[in-house]
Amino acid sequence: MTGFTTSEISRIMCEPEYRASRGSLGRKPSGDDRRQAAITMEKAMPNVEEVADKIYRLETPIPGMSTIFAVYLIQESEGVLIEPGPATALPQIREGMNTLGMKELAYIIPTHIHVDHAGGTGALAQLFPQATVLVHPAGVKHVVDPSRLIESTKMAFGPDFEDRLGPIIPVPESQIEVPEDGEIISINGRELQIIYAPGHAPHHMVIFDRSVEGIFCGEALGLPGQGDKLFPLPGVAPPSFDQELYLETMELLRQLGPRMLFYSHGGVGREPDTLISMAAESTRVFGDIILKALKEGEPPEAISRRIGEYATSSYGLKLDDMDLAMIVGGYALYFNKKGLA
Repeated sequence: MTGFTTSEISRIMCEPEYRASRGSLGRKPSGDDRRQAAITMEKAMPNVEEVADKIYRLETPIPGMSTIFAVYLIQESEGVLIEPGPATALPQIREGMNTLGMKELAYIIPTHIHVDHAGGTGALAQLFPQATVLVHPAGVKHVVDPSRLIESTKMAFGPDFEDRLGPIIPVPESQIEVPEDGEIISINGRELQIIYAPGHAPHHMVIFDRSVEGIFCGEALGLPGQGDKLFPLPGVAPPSFDQELYLETMELLRQLGPRMLFYSHGGVGREPDTLISMAAESTRVFGDIILKALKEGEPPEAISRRIGEYATSSYGLKLDDMDLAMIVGGYALYFNKKGLA
């Protein structure tokens, strides 16, 4: 057995180095930090881009984080919002909707309940009380009563995470619907198919827009790292990451024959088959490297260095301490559960 357990991952995520790697999220924000965050969100002009027929991408800055996050709006007679993001994205979303002349939402759909994708769901549900919130069955109890979700977010982002990401508030149970796997939601003739997509997290689902043959993929098809070339890396989130399910999900989604991928932490992928193959390749290669190192008894720091060097030499990507802790820790816990290391 390795030294990686759930408690070990918790320890790593609370280390000063881990917190520092998340920008200023891991330290206690000062009054200046809070004021600057508010100014950043208030002054940021919404950059709304039509990326497919009636589908608009809204890039929302997250104070203290360098990662890209995108909200997607579908402008039909009944509006749809996919990926609410954290609560701090709400002003940007409202401005983006105003820019498009969207007054109401019929559906709010997070791909999964992690704070960067769904932290603002409760606030949006309050703002649009007539909207239906679609949630994977494994995530429902955590959006109705987010107490455990809040505690895990404090562990990852610090006890004062609300100063950066905003509060996580409950979603009224009356607004929640749990779609079945494969269920189709029809919006003014546009068919949105909900597909369960475990691997990154058990509560992950994707949305396949049949009208444009595009998948709103969350983190189910990797994270499109921006290096010398676009190469999706595995989206690993301990303690629930499952490599086997992750790869199965990728192949399942490939069979849909998508023409584009709407990434939550990136732009729009126009070569889906190639990008899915790349994501599957990096998922397998990272797993092979980490499993071999675990069997050889390497400590976490050495494995992280090995993965970091491989990402740089092979993909032109520089991974920070947070990325490495998540990748190595998530794989290690997965292999421990499987009895492979």
